[in-house]
Amino acid sequence: MNLEIFKKDNLAVRVIKDENNEPLFCLSDVCKALELTNPSMVKDAILKEFELSKLNLGSFDTGFGVKEFIMIDEAQLYYVMNNSRSKNAKPFRMWVNKEVLPSIRKNGNYGFKPLTHKEALLLGLELLEKNEKLELENKSLKEKELENAPLIHFANRIKDTNDAILIRDFAKILYEKNKIEIGEKRLFAFLRDNGFLMSDNKPYQKCIEQGLFKVSETTISTINGDRLVSTTKITGKGQIKIANLLLEGINHAV
Repeated sequence: MNLEIFKKDNLAVRVIKDENNEPLFCLSDVCKALELTNPSMVKDAILKEFELSKLNLGSFDTGFGVKEFIMIDEAQLYYVMNNSRSKNAKPFRMWVNKEVLPSIRKNGNYGFKPLTHKEALLLGLELLEKNEKLELENKSLKEKELENAPLIHFANRIKDTNDAILIRDFAKILYEKNKIEIGEKRLFAFLRDNGFLMSDNKPYQKCIEQGLFKVSETTISTINGDRLVSTTKITGKGQIKIANLLLEGINHAV
C-alpha cells in the first residue's frame, strides 16, 4: 500500500489513499500531533459521532515490520481537530488546511511514492520517540495528580466553610490530613518568615484584607483591671493557601 508522509517541524502524519482515491490519515499520528494520549477513546468518539461500527485500516512498513493502523477520512480528521483542546490543535489544523490537503488535491495521485526501508525505519523511530515522550509526560501528570490528592481532598473539605481555626489546631490538621510534620512553633515561624505574620504573631493587615486570617478581640478581667486579648485564626481560604505552600515546599512572600 502506497504511503506518503507529511512532515513539518514537530508535526508528522502518514497518509494513504482508499479504493476511491480519497486520502486516509493515520489516527495514531493525528493523536500524537494533538497530544491525545488515548487513541482508543478518540476512536470510540469517532465511531459514535459518525454512527459506524468500525474504521478503515491500513498496513505499511514502520521500519520494524509491516503493521496495521487505524485510518480516518477527511471528515473524521476535521472532527478530531475541531474537538481537540490541545495547544497544538490550531497549528496542526492550519498546517493540514494550508499545506497537507492542498498538496493532496493538487496532485491527482497525491504524490504518493513508497517509502524505502530506511525512510520507514527513520520515521518509525521518530514516531516511537514522540510516543515515549508523551507517555512520560502523561505519567508525570498522573504522578502529580496523586501527589496533590491530599491537598485536593483537604481543599474540598474546607472550601465552603466560614470557620476559622486556631493556628495550633491547623498544625494538627496538617499532620492528620496531609502528613505534614510541622508543629505549632514551626508553623508560626513559617508564617512569620513568609510574610503572613508580624513578629508578635499578629497577621499583617493585607493578609486580613485578603481573607486569609481573622483576629478576634476579647476583654478579660484581671486583678489589675480589664485587658484586651487578641486571638489570630486562619480562615478556610488561608488554610488552603498555606497548606499548598507547605506541600510545594516553597517560600512565599505575600
